Amino acid sequence: MFARELVNPENGPASEDGSAYDPDPSSVDFPSYRRNVFWFQYDNVAMVVLNSNYWFSPTVALVPESGGNLHGYVMDQQVAWLEKTLGEIERDKTIDHVFLTVHTPMFPNGGHVGDAMWYGGNNTPRASVAGKPVAKGIIERRDDLLALDPEAPEGRRGADRRRAQLQPHALDAKVPIYPPNWKLPKVELRRPFYQINNGAAGAPYYAQDETPWSAAVSGFSTQHAVCLLIVDGPRVRLETVNPETLEVIDTAVLRDAEAPRPR
Repeated sequence: MFARELVNPENGPASEDGSAYDPDPSSVDFPSYRRNVFWFQYDNVAMVVLNSNYWFSPTVALVPESGGNLHGYVMDQQVAWLEKTLGEIERDKTIDHVFLTVHTPMFPNGGHVGDAMWYGGNNTPRASVAGKPVAKGIIERRDDLLALDPEAPEGRRGADRRRAQLQPHALDAKVPIYPPNWKLPKVELRRPFYQINNGAAGAPYYAQDETPWSAAVSGFSTQHAVCLLIVDGPRVRLETVNPETLEVIDTAVLRDAEAPRPR
């Protein structure tokens, strides 16, 4: 349906066929990623678009035997494509800023703390293929995305870039992101990035929920909002506007050319 109705770039992965959990490599078993996972460049900005509702099943979180994919779970072939794509972007001297947009935030703050990429701190929910749950849970898969931060070759501008996830608070190694008593390996953030959660285009009003990272949230509003990313060469700022009143709700400098850049 996406491919038929929307004209988007066609440079994304094909599907989840060919993955380790593909039940029949000789046939097409999964839906297409055509025009619903892609990336594009506009001047010195790269925008990468993911699909976190791919092959969605509303029951798999509670009844794994029903099969299908979880709300918020990014499957293996898409992660492999993202890793390859980010590596290519990092090596591109013409790109200074990288933005990743995905429907379900890595760090939800209100309304979706019970799902998104958190599920209340429960790692058990995951996709299930042919009656068998996949190897990694939702929080492990979130960490796979966080770990995709390739270092650019020495001398490339990409090595100094800061990445933003459009979903501002700054995430760095000091921000707690795990549930209590987490026993699995933890991802190590090598440089800070900003996450912008905007679910304010018509969804119900959500109060802010308690999470391990709540103290790092720099602003929270229940107003309808449009987030404008304003890029001026090496500088990036965020301006959040109420589209009904034109009130400026919040502003933030995401990258200042004069400030030291994270390594």
